[in-house]
Amino acid sequence: MTLRSVLALLLFPLAGAAAEPAITFEELPNPAAASGASGSSLAVDPAGNAWLTWLETEGRATALRFSRFDPAQRRWTPAATVARGEGWFVNWADFPALTADGHGRATAVWFVNNPETPPPPGTTSHAGDHHGPGYRAFISATADHGKTWDHPVPLTRESQSVEFVSLATLADGRVLAAWLDGRARHRGGKFQQLFARVLGTSGPDTLVDPAVCDCCQTTLTAFPDGTALLAYRGRTEDEVRDIRVTRFRGDTWDPPRPLSQDDWRLNACPVNGPQLASDGGRVAAAWYTAADNDPRVLVSFSPDAGGRFLLPLAVNDTKPAGRVATAILRDGALLVTWVDLAGTLWLRRITPDFTSTPPLPLTSASAARVKGFPRLALVRDYLGGNEPARLLVTYTSDAPPAVRTLLVTIPEGELLTAEKNCDCAPTPEQLRGYPIRGTVLRARPEAGRLEIRHGEVPGVIAAGDREMRVAPELQAGASQPGREFLGRIERRDGAWWLFDVRFIVSRPR
Repeated sequence: MTLRSVLALLLFPLAGAAAEPAITFEELPNPAAASGASGSSLAVDPAGNAWLTWLETEGRATALRFSRFDPAQRRWTPAATVARGEGWFVNWADFPALTADGHGRATAVWFVNNPETPPPPGTTSHAGDHHGPGYRAFISATADHGKTWDHPVPLTRESQSVEFVSLATLADGRVLAAWLDGRARHRGGKFQQLFARVLGTSGPDTLVDPAVCDCCQTTLTAFPDGTALLAYRGRTEDEVRDIRVTRFRGDTWDPPRPLSQDDWRLNACPVNGPQLASDGGRVAAAWYTAADNDPRVLVSFSPDAGGRFLLPLAVNDTKPAGRVATAILRDGALLVTWVDLAGTLWLRRITPDFTSTPPLPLTSASAARVKGFPRLALVRDYLGGNEPARLLVTYTSDAPPAVRTLLVTIPEGELLTAEKNCDCAPTPEQLRGYPIRGTVLRARPEAGRLEIRHGEVPGVIAAGDREMRVAPELQAGASQPGREFLGRIERRDGAWWLFDVRFIVSRPR
């Protein structure tokens, strides 16, 4: 019996019963080599284009390769090369990453072993560096959708120990990088540190956190207002290794703070970092913890760009190994994947009201175990009606083909209707843009604009007085200054538009 047959029996146990809406998936052939490929990852740009990256090693040389997803044909483009060289650091946990802006510009990062060096001054060994002489990161950028790439340069010239880099393209087009750094340990310090910088700037690296877990992935997500949120695993003097978050604002970082008070005490690195995803200012966070000797995968949601997170929800039914990934849909539903101890990859959907649906196995450990860290990319969001959302998944398998990709279809509208037992899935209008509350200051009908005063939409737009474009039919109702309203805003051709406006009835005084 095939995995699909087993799933069908689990999902539809009663003969003749109406079929419940179900998440489905299919494996897509991809251009990664059947052998010698590893470290696959996914990135999606603001235009919805998905990039697949992976490493190919042949002999002493390693190449960073990439492909782009063609959603119309539902297939990958032929493989192309970012860079190639010898002496690269190839590892199951620390692998290349890419970020793109949707206009043809992309930046990729990978890792190269440092040459053997003498121990740090005053020491007799490399004990301060868990990778011996260590490795560092190199970057390259393209401005033409990957046809040509710049000559590789070091991510930073201040450190020879750079690991677990995450990249994000900010709203203004700048690229932000954050990484674990061993410069202090090379001088005899106890802790790995967290540094960051905006690529292409001349200023020094910024120390974000002086004490972090040694070898867990970092993760960045960027917001429409130009800020970004960073999550990583921290470390304290008494070996608490919980997840922390910090917000990047322009050129500065907020003080780091715990995402969740798990109180996981461990005198070792679990090699299990968090993952973030965002829609506007709403954030999904997933991570692994074994606090209280209870291994579990947790997921949480923030409505305000990481200002606060809901009480975490455990999503695993079997013993997890962790290695999480996550995505968020426009309606607020979260998607999270993880790997269990048997090597099976699981997917679970968290509903918009933050309850979980049954987990779905995306792989079978009896056929091939999942290696490394799977990654997700949302290639079609749910925008109302019955059009499904679509999600790409990539992972490395211990059986050929080594790098695999899946296309997951989420019938979100049908799921929402079935869960509420009504025909009440949101309309496309209700899912466009972001909600806002404000007051009319002045109408400019000749210009099709309203001047409004509004509160902050976290992660999307700061509070203030602004002019926004509006449709002509809104001008008449908005001509009276002082009228309060609820509405939605979105960017169209570089300008903010106000739509779906509903005026608040003033109470008599």
